[in-house]
Amino acid sequence: MALTNDKNLKERGFTLFYCFWLAAIGFITVMLHDSKYGVIAVFIMLAILTVVIWHSLKEKNSLKMICNFYEKAHRLNDLEMLQAGANYKKILDVVADLGNFDWVVLFLLDGEKNSFTAKESVGIKPNTFENIKFEQLLKDSNDTDSASDPVKLSFKLLQYIFKEYDFKGALAGATLSHENIFYGCLLVGRYDDDKTLSSEDNFKLDLLSDQVAICLHNYQLQKELEYRANELAERQASIQRELEMARIVQEGALPRNLPDMDGIKLATFIKPARFVGGDFIRYITGNNPKQLGFLIGDVCGKGVPASLVMSVVYCLFKEKGSLTKVPAELMKSVNLSLKEFLGAGSHFNSTALWGVFDLKKMTFKYANAGHDFPLQYCTTSKTIRELPSTGTLLGIFAESEYETKSVKIEHGDKFIFYSDGLIDFFEAKENCEDGYKYLMDFFKLRQDKTAYEIIKEISDLVENNPNAVKDDITASVVSIE
Repeated sequence: MALTNDKNLKERGFTLFYCFWLAAIGFITVMLHDSKYGVIAVFIMLAILTVVIWHSLKEKNSLKMICNFYEKAHRLNDLEMLQAGANYKKILDVVADLGNFDWVVLFLLDGEKNSFTAKESVGIKPNTFENIKFEQLLKDSNDTDSASDPVKLSFKLLQYIFKEYDFKGALAGATLSHENIFYGCLLVGRYDDDKTLSSEDNFKLDLLSDQVAICLHNYQLQKELEYRANELAERQASIQRELEMARIVQEGALPRNLPDMDGIKLATFIKPARFVGGDFIRYITGNNPKQLGFLIGDVCGKGVPASLVMSVVYCLFKEKGSLTKVPAELMKSVNLSLKEFLGAGSHFNSTALWGVFDLKKMTFKYANAGHDFPLQYCTTSKTIRELPSTGTLLGIFAESEYETKSVKIEHGDKFIFYSDGLIDFFEAKENCEDGYKYLMDFFKLRQDKTAYEIIKEISDLVENNPNAVKDDITASVVSIE
């Protein structure tokens, strides 16, 4: 804005000067038209005005040329110049055009070969220069420090070209470095013996070489970013494959087909927050067609670590589980084994609920190790009953004790078992403070529906929600027919 104002003020000043000068010429012409001195004065003033106008136009053209030069020079650091596979020729064409050089050669440093490589040239055959080893540049000099000094090395290269290739005309070179990284040298020249490189030419060369160095630096950064991005993409793909294998293994451990029992209808929904999760659920049938074992749990955390601990807990229940075993004793046995497996310093733990439905005795006996309270809809009283916890989480204390509880069941009763991810989901989706209370109302209002219909509605709500779930979600409805 300041530059624009200064330019406008300058133009107004010139305009006022021209108007004043023309007015003065007109005044002298009118007042002294009969005097020879008046005619001479008018001619002198016209001559002065012509010189001023000529210098003004010359200055404008000069400024225009400088602005045009800087504009084109700054285009050299545009990455598009190197997008098509390091197209250095475009860069050298711009350098030759702006500097009015007959030829330009780009030497790039090859650190592995300890040499300069003539990558591209304009106005001279590309194979004019062979790869020039540092030893060649320094063989006639005792200055061994030049090999580590880019400026000295560039100067040695220039001397070597003069000496070995017997160039006629003018020759100059500039170092290509940016942010303390040395990339190579830029050599320019003119063929005519009478032509020389002026201080203005050297100034242009320095400015152009700075822009070329920035372009090379940006290109190098881009290639590094592309390499890192490809490397990360390969790692990501490898992780994705491993996670997919982990998901397949975990899905193999979870129930694929629900048991078909007379008197009980089941429906289940499982939604990991990631590829694999820490929630688990299992149904167990035995020789007694009137009994069904039920297991549900939630390992603290998410992702692969939680899924590994989940697999351990799941396998411990599978190994030790029995429909005839007292639930509290089974829970205590699993807790001791898990604590021994995790060790004293582990921060992992797991909730779990194990229970057995007995349709002959019409009871549900269970032990609950810190899992979310299941809800029982009692068809006789039309009320919701919560089934509280009976002990601490698994894997925390080896000395934890658990209690077996037994509740009466009736035909028409329904139970809903779930993990805390479902509570969190309802709180986020419905913007309510107490997701547990919302679930109680949700469950009570749907008692006329089947177990499948209730779980299907929960599934649709989760799957159709645009926001990603933040925790594993598991829900199971057991209906006593």
